[in-house]
Amino acid sequence: MRRVPSLLWVRRDLRRHDNPALGAAAADGPVLPLFVLDPVLWDASGDVRRTWLLRSLTALDRSFDGALVVRRGDPRTVVPRLAAELGAGAVHVAADFGPYGAARDLEIETLLADEGRTLVRTGSPYAVAPGRVRKADGTAYRVYTPFSKAWLAHGWRAPAPDPDVSWVDGFASDPLPDEPALLAELPPVGEDAALERWHAFRTHGLSTYDDDRNRPDLDGTSMLSAHLRWGEIHPRTLLAELDDSPAHTVFRKELAWREFYADVLHHAPESARGWLDPRFAVMEYDDGPDADERFEAWCAGRTGVPVVDAGMRQLLAEGWMHNRVRMVVASFLVKDLHLPWQRGARWFMRL
Repeated sequence: MRRVPSLLWVRRDLRRHDNPALGAAAADGPVLPLFVLDPVLWDASGDVRRTWLLRSLTALDRSFDGALVVRRGDPRTVVPRLAAELGAGAVHVAADFGPYGAARDLEIETLLADEGRTLVRTGSPYAVAPGRVRKADGTAYRVYTPFSKAWLAHGWRAPAPDPDVSWVDGFASDPLPDEPALLAELPPVGEDAALERWHAFRTHGLSTYDDDRNRPDLDGTSMLSAHLRWGEIHPRTLLAELDDSPAHTVFRKELAWREFYADVLHHAPESARGWLDPRFAVMEYDDGPDADERFEAWCAGRTGVPVVDAGMRQLLAEGWMHNRVRMVVASFLVKDLHLPWQRGARWFMRL
């Protein structure tokens, strides 16, 4: 029987290992991997995010034996067109639960169906997909602790095995944009770098994580947040190597925090830019004549409060900030400078 080629559309799963969508695509037949540089997402990204993505795509192409195709444009046009050129029976993806991504995928699913093709969702960027964990009455959790207990009780799958893949070649790829001129110095990027960082942290830092994670002066955190964001490593890979010791338990709870907020965003997409609790929308902020000056001092690390300034300067220099310091600087912006959190969120997103 002739095996029909499949299109693997990667988004936040820029890795070869522990990738269920890749396995599903390979089971159908030869695989053409695609990444779409969507102007909606690209134009809204800061230089740090753009640089990380470009380097991660270069690393992914190597791990895919040079088969990765990059196309620029609206995915609603690019994906159906390339699927038709390929003669694919299906387009395989990891499910996207973000507000923009979920709506985009529904549109593309309809466009593909009109041409007799299917959009197959296998896996997601999370150990437990958003919307899966609910209260007994079927409603969503809005408080972390009961969510984390239900999330733990629900459990997750083991890491996916690596499939044998036959790559499709012969399809043109658009050149990647040039990297922006970047002031921040980024760490190594890509799946190999993510696994190396995890193995180093697991060997040298995980056993003291429950205490050292609270010390910004120590290298006591995993620093895997950006790797997880792009799917260079899956949380399931990390969870599979944890035991029930105190430090491992705390690290598992931190992964649960990430999944909790993905679940919150799934159920309340308006909370990306608004208030989850509408009562906070009536808070008054200080929008006097010096509001911009105070915000600019916060951005530049010139508030005069040493720990706040150290954190903001770290963000400028590294594109990353220690998680405890993130809490401090965010609290300072809202509760001491009396400025709206959305201004700080936009600055964080830019950097």
